[in-house]
Amino acid sequence: MRGHSRRALSKIFLLVALLGLTVPTATASASARVIHQRTVELALNGTLQTAPEQVDISGRIRITVVTVADAGGGGTATITSQLRNTTGIGRSTGGHYRFVGSDRGIVAWPPGPISPLNVFPRFLKISPPGSFVPPNPIRPVHVHTTVLSDGSIDSISADLPESGPDA
Repeated sequence: MRGHSRRALSKIFLLVALLGLTVPTATASASARVIHQRTVELALNGTLQTAPEQVDISGRIRITVVTVADAGGGGTATITSQLRNTTGIGRSTGGHYRFVGSDRGIVAWPPGPISPLNVFPRFLKISPPGSFVPPNPIRPVHVHTTVLSDGSIDSISADLPESGPDA
């Protein structure tokens, strides 16, 4: 009789343990977040207003946007920008500049129909050889993203504004 009670008790403990493992999973799936991702590679051309001279830039920028939408609306977007083969020529000296780097910005958006998100990623400007200027961080690019209320990514664009925050 004692062995039968032990087996019955162990089956009850096993059943309780299994129920305990499935309850948190069901609760977690009810509050699951929706994740969207989109990557684009865009041409990047224009004039950068920087010291000691204006620089005509030509290259590419790769932008990846990952959104995590909250169940009640709104959410966060991680915007990663990476320069690719981006160079410039100084207007007054004719010096050849290089622009390199990758930057990540995290932006929250509120519940609503459409939210524009903007970031100014930080990159490095490498001056021409012989100018004795160390690489310095600048923010020459303005990245625009439009996110819909469910977190889906509507558009991604980038440009060189007339004057960036600290170009």
